[in-house]
Amino acid sequence: MALALGLASGTSATGTSGSSSGTSGTYRTQDTAKNHKARDRNPAQLLSRLARQGLRVEQRFTSDDGDCVSHSYGLVREFVENQPCSALFRALFEVRDSRRAVVLVAVAWVDMPDARQAREFKDLVDGHGTGNITELSRESGPYRDVRFTGEHYASVLEDSTVINAQAQPVRATRAASDLAERLVSTALTPD
Repeated sequence: MALALGLASGTSATGTSGSSSGTSGTYRTQDTAKNHKARDRNPAQLLSRLARQGLRVEQRFTSDDGDCVSHSYGLVREFVENQPCSALFRALFEVRDSRRAVVLVAVAWVDMPDARQAREFKDLVDGHGTGNITELSRESGPYRDVRFTGEHYASVLEDSTVINAQAQPVRATRAASDLAERLVSTALTPD
């Protein structure tokens, strides 16, 4: 994908609107039918949505490597070994707010062959401690030691596509935790 190559070097944006705060440690899931397929994913909308909140956003990496098995871990890996995905797109964003909190946001779009398998995948990936699609920060860049805990997580099911977002503070501060919780909600909110 040309988009993945063009943005891999780091795209950034800055916005100028207000903010809100959520409750830490919640998992949100929802079902929709908007047909946003992994193979058609354009992370520019997410980048813009975050920047409009007055945040400094840098897209660190994207990947359209469709191999879910080699880019997953835990029970999620076992699942996709037996029920392969049909497409995978991942993005990693570095987000900073005015309080100098730094949070990584990992988003994965996973297309499954049908809606039933997508529901089964979503049910599994939504369980805490079951594994996930590997965050791009684990594979390259300066944040390899940052581990996503799943504390700030949300997902949606769109027909046969599961989209999940995780946010992880780079340093454990109250400001970063507040920002992380806000970001998972924003990452999956449609424009």
